[in-house]
Amino acid sequence: MARQVLLSDRRNLRHGLLLAGVLLQACGGNYQAPLEDQSAVLERSPPPIYSTTGVSTATGAISSSSAAGAGSAPAPSGARTIAAGVAVQPAPGVSVNVVNEPSGIRRSTLGRAPLDGSPAPSSAPPPAAVQGGTSTPALSAPPAPSSQGAAGAQRHTVVRGDTLYSIAWQYSVDVRALALANNLNPPYTIYPGQELTVNISGVSSNAVAAVPALPAAPAGDAAPAPATRAVDPTPERRTGNVPSKVVDDIAWQWPVQGRVLRSFSASSSATSRGIDIGAREGDAVYAAADGDVVYSGRGIQGQGDLIIIRHSARHLSAYSHNSAMLVQEGARVRAGDKIAEVGRDSRGAELLHFEVRVDGAAVDPARYLP
Repeated sequence: MARQVLLSDRRNLRHGLLLAGVLLQACGGNYQAPLEDQSAVLERSPPPIYSTTGVSTATGAISSSSAAGAGSAPAPSGARTIAAGVAVQPAPGVSVNVVNEPSGIRRSTLGRAPLDGSPAPSSAPPPAAVQGGTSTPALSAPPAPSSQGAAGAQRHTVVRGDTLYSIAWQYSVDVRALALANNLNPPYTIYPGQELTVNISGVSSNAVAAVPALPAAPAGDAAPAPATRAVDPTPERRTGNVPSKVVDDIAWQWPVQGRVLRSFSASSSATSRGIDIGAREGDAVYAAADGDVVYSGRGIQGQGDLIIIRHSARHLSAYSHNSAMLVQEGARVRAGDKIAEVGRDSRGAELLHFEVRVDGAAVDPARYLP
């Protein structure tokens, strides 16, 4: 009996082994262990990453086929295959790029071009434009014109009453250089509304020296005013023993008797580069030296009623904040002639502001006054 049971067990074991062999043969090499068991050797493909650029293509469409493989319909021209049997045909203005494809783009170059066509605010180079199947670099916008320096950008619009001397005085430039910089010729007439450059950096000192003294014609005059014109043919003169001092072959004297309230400052931040002489309103203002009146008016801001006298081609003097002006452009005056009366400055102080310019630059009047 025991022998029969043992034989039966052996038959059952043999049948089980045969069945297991059949099952293994049927599975063949297609058996895979669970995913966690093969993680050390599994190669996971990175998912595709897509981006858009502002390049025009064909009309947008998504095409697909029911089965993948050789029987699938080819993707339309310009489309990108994003999955088996599925292709994307981008809409106008959009193209699809796969970032992690060998021939794709890098993440650092991703960007969106604004709808208005202006360059994207990115440090990446602009996208290529496709023309006729050939990729060409996109054109960049022309650079904005650079700003010139303060002197190079200065322009002056002539208004009625201006003279070349008043404009040169306002910008602290030599009047002869101003005429040359604007290609003005005798009689150096200027007109209201005319644009003048006050940048004289390109004018040589030799060219300036060759220009004679300019006439004192106000803007709009067709010819210079006569050099002998004067409001009073017999102007009031200073009497008595008047001290004078000769500097640069010119005899100078004080324009008014009084105490210096403010001394000279050559700082560019100074509103006026001269001296303030205290006096009573209405006191006489005298010409500091022989010369011609080249400006008489109130067209320069901060100067009030202003008179400018030319003593040579290089030397000018100015008298500001007058309560009355007794001479006009073109008048010939002598040292000691009464040309104005003392007034008040913008603060209400009774004074005369006096300046001397040489080649357009302000100098200390104390050097010229006795």
